[in-house]
Amino acid sequence: TIIAGPSGSGKTYSVEVLGDLLEVPTLIVDATDYTEAGYVGKSSDDMIRELIDMAPGSSRQEKADFVNRHGGIIFIDEIDKKAKDKGLVGHDISREGFQRAVLKLIERKHVSIENPYSPAGQFREAMRNQQRGKKQDNMISTEKILFIVGGSFQRPNNDLETIVKERIKHQGGRIREDGSFMVMGFGTGKTDKDTKDLWNYYKEAGADDYIRFGLLPELVGRIPIRSYVNLLSKNDLVRIMRDTEDSIINQYQQEFQAFGIVSDVAESAIEYVAEQAENKKTCARALVSVWESILTDFQFELPGSHFKELTVSDNLCKKPKDVLLEMLKRSPFLDYIESFKKEFGIELVMDEKVETYVNDYAREKEMQVSDALREL
Repeated sequence: TIIAGPSGSGKTYSVEVLGDLLEVPTLIVDATDYTEAGYVGKSSDDMIRELIDMAPGSSRQEKADFVNRHGGIIFIDEIDKKAKDKGLVGHDISREGFQRAVLKLIERKHVSIENPYSPAGQFREAMRNQQRGKKQDNMISTEKILFIVGGSFQRPNNDLETIVKERIKHQGGRIREDGSFMVMGFGTGKTDKDTKDLWNYYKEAGADDYIRFGLLPELVGRIPIRSYVNLLSKNDLVRIMRDTEDSIINQYQQEFQAFGIVSDVAESAIEYVAEQAENKKTCARALVSVWESILTDFQFELPGSHFKELTVSDNLCKKPKDVLLEMLKRSPFLDYIESFKKEFGIELVMDEKVETYVNDYAREKEMQVSDALREL
């Protein structure tokens, strides 16, 4: 199976849930950590041994037997980073070589359960060689292992979505490997621009599109199931924050509670953060960066103070620094003057006209006073 979709949209999490439902060992690896066998770095066979380590059992042989009986899942993430570099002449050991190594695993390969290059593995291999008929006891077949590969398939030039768009634009034509175009039919030429802007082109990707992106035809041919995930919408991000058991909001509330501060997050604040995260185009991962930019200063300043409650509103999310200084009875102007002196050794003097100008500037630009001071 191959899963394509934007970064942070839930590819890895979906595989984790699948492994929990099937109750089998599930290994999630980053393709960039591996190379072709025989070169510096992890080889593809190491994935099988790492999967065995996750299985139940008191010995490696018992663990391997468990995988042989019940199977396992290996999810190779960032497979798009191993796509062929068309500008490279010769054999690419880190990309094309790795794809061929994975291809062998998918095609049912026997792998040693011990690392053949480790001293312990070589010792056990020598002991087994002395016992006739038991040489294959330390091997495991990849027949019962489900391989899933995934990636965002995004890059500065000629990403997967662009490749699919070009093919659809020509109404069913086919783009060859060399970039030439083969007409396969005729279309009406009618398009709905608003619909196409929101269209998920990953679900339209076919074998030719993946091959043109840089995956080996042999590998694509042996991955018959092609799936995709959608870009998370604002409503999806709201549900992640509000309804999930280990949501980031609950984590922040527990951190403040550890210092005796009860925090309450307003619905308007959740909506605001979801909107900001959606604009960053990194899906669920953006939630962390948005909340960090809002609450980090509160985490440092409020513990140890007299504050026992914190209400996170949309106004606080929009102007966290100003709200914090107001809570601490500190002026943003005095705070900036103090930080400027610490950084540059120069003491600024601001009269009322300056403060009025800065306040008007911040209001006009819809920004907090602290940011306006830094910008001006």
